Amino acid sequence: MKLFPLILLLSSLTLTYSAPPSSPQPVAFRVGPFRFDRPSSWRWAHPSGTFRAAQLEKKLPDGTLLTLTFSRFSAGEGGSVQANLDRWSAQFTSPPNSQPETKKGPEGSLTLIRYEGTLRGGTPGGPTQNLSQALLLGAILEAPGELIIMKLAGPARAIATAEKDFVQLASAAVGLTP
Repeated sequence: MKLFPLILLLSSLTLTYSAPPSSPQPVAFRVGPFRFDRPSSWRWAHPSGTFRAAQLEKKLPDGTLLTLTFSRFSAGEGGSVQANLDRWSAQFTSPPNSQPETKKGPEGSLTLIRYEGTLRGGTPGGPTQNLSQALLLGAILEAPGELIIMKLAGPARAIATAEKDFVQLASAAVGLTP
């Protein structure tokens, strides 16, 4: 008879138990020595490539999915800043006419680039066919012994909507205000 109240109590607990909410999206994250604060309109995503240390995604109202990637390389492994700029430029059918902007912050150096044009199809991580009116935003963050590469590319109209977030993320990581 003494078990009956205990069984009744346990059954009522089971009926009122609800699963905890799903894990919250991390707001702050690190890639190498740099800290990034995820904008609220972006979601954390599991990195989809072997060279990716982190990945954020944002779905636009028209259904376009933007993917912002972060790659981390030890000094000498990821190529120089210029080699990365040249690689990105070569992903376009005609070399884009853009000049990089380099800034020094208390946490490291930042090189930003904005390439517009027709993005070649078949490039790793790029479109399968040529994409006209494309925009590539690139940021290279340097710290002693580390190179962090941020890249966001796709249709220019879609990428342009995320440019402010991109520049803010990269600038804040090296201790600058955009």
